[in-house]
Amino acid sequence: MLRQLTIEHVALIERLELEFGPGLSVITGETGAGKSIILDSLGLILGERADAGLIRTGSERAMVSGYFIPPAQHPAWDWLQAQDLDREDEGIYLRRVISSKGRGKAYINETPVPVTTLAELGALLVDIHGQHDHQSLVHPRGHLDILDAFGEQQPHAQQVKTLYRSWYESHKALEQLREKGRDAAERRAFLSFQLEELETAGVYPGEEQELEHQRTRLAHAGRLAEAAQGALQLLSESEYAAISTAGGAANMLESAMRMDPDLEAVAQAIRSAQYELEDAAERVRHYENSLETDPLALQELEERLEVIKRLARKHRREPDELEALVAQWREELDALDRLDEGESTLLQAVASAKKRYLQEAAQLSKGRRRASDTLAREVEKQLQDLYMSGTRFAVSFTPRQAEDLHSRGMEEAEFLVSANPGEPLKPLRQVASGGELARLMLALKTVLADAVTVPTLIFDEVDVGVGGRVAAAIGSKLERVAAANRQVFSITHLPQVAAYGHVHYRVEKVMEKGRTHTQMVRLEATAQVEELARMLAGDTITDSARENAEALLQAARNKR
Repeated sequence: MLRQLTIEHVALIERLELEFGPGLSVITGETGAGKSIILDSLGLILGERADAGLIRTGSERAMVSGYFIPPAQHPAWDWLQAQDLDREDEGIYLRRVISSKGRGKAYINETPVPVTTLAELGALLVDIHGQHDHQSLVHPRGHLDILDAFGEQQPHAQQVKTLYRSWYESHKALEQLREKGRDAAERRAFLSFQLEELETAGVYPGEEQELEHQRTRLAHAGRLAEAAQGALQLLSESEYAAISTAGGAANMLESAMRMDPDLEAVAQAIRSAQYELEDAAERVRHYENSLETDPLALQELEERLEVIKRLARKHRREPDELEALVAQWREELDALDRLDEGESTLLQAVASAKKRYLQEAAQLSKGRRRASDTLAREVEKQLQDLYMSGTRFAVSFTPRQAEDLHSRGMEEAEFLVSANPGEPLKPLRQVASGGELARLMLALKTVLADAVTVPTLIFDEVDVGVGGRVAAAIGSKLERVAAANRQVFSITHLPQVAAYGHVHYRVEKVMEKGRTHTQMVRLEATAQVEELARMLAGDTITDSARENAEALLQAARNKR
């Protein structure tokens, strides 16, 4: 449960540090005092959307932190372990920071986490029932979820959803395969023609560059031959050829080495140069011999290059990418040839997935129907305590066709009610008034309290539209929910409800140093009487109002 809540720089709150215990805590205050600010602040550490407008004027950031101590076997501990988050002694510390610059941070036990992760944990720790939540009861969409929670069918419902996803993916793959199959013949003919052309051409990476080089040599073969012949003349065939000159110089210095050994190094260098010149001359001679001047060969090169460029333009690829395109189309053609085999495999997968889905969905349906009878009895029992005796409650199921698979199972559920004896059961949206919806919601929440593991429940003005003895019954009901080893908060404007609080807090505005602040104070006995008297009488509190307030408190104590 929530043990400590600290709020800094949120709206009208400068700093507020609150400590809470078990039981029913009621929160009252005039309209506009800031009760919603407290709730919005708590929502921040439960992962709700942050708005920079919540930051107090003049502040750069706002911060909210909460310290929770769940029961020893609560699912939150397993969740922390699964998320590899450290455990903070016996409790869990949540913190949220929002900045005026739009950046925010979330922490679990001082470890930074995404806000979505904070929301996952928050859903395990706190359940907030807003003042308009009872309106959601008129929408059948949520009825199945309520029924599954009560009947502890969520694991089966999740399994049905998983099996549906398995069937859906197999079914979708089969449809896509069949769609491909309808176009397969045309596509196969297209690929076969294109592959024949490309494979016959046999273009390989680097071929274009290689042919361009060969074409350049052929086109300039005459000039290249002239250059080679000139080089050979200078190297070895003229009167003063470089090779002969170098050899003569080397001979002279080698003879003179006998007189001066210092000439040996230079003589060796010149001799080495002679050898290199001889090797170069041989390479030039080989190059000259390799030159072709065949016009037919040049024409063949031109034609080959044109084929390569034409194929590249046609398929919008670089010439070096044509080989990869062949491999890609060959793989696609092979896949088309395997379509029949793939369809058979997928048909088996779809049939198997559907069979497993229907088996699990059938079990879920049985569990839902068992739970619906029990839920109806329990809700009717709770409604008697809320002065709606004679009200009948039931769950109506609308089956789906066997072939109409759905992620929520093989039926939809809708809550029906008859608020008056002799009247037929009808959907909630057709028969229930605002006050009746509020009591139906509280009855459901009371019944579901034992079916869920959330240790902290918050009721935000769920008593709208009721008064008098009904309000007292609601207060008594909230007190009994809290007595079941739970922490319950009730934000209320009704003194009959507030009288049942084990602890009473008042939210109020105060002026300090020219600025408005919201504060929340815990009321002791005398102050609690005054607050209830204010709620009964308004701004002018009379002795009669105080007597009525004391009577409400005494009546609440007598009922415990």
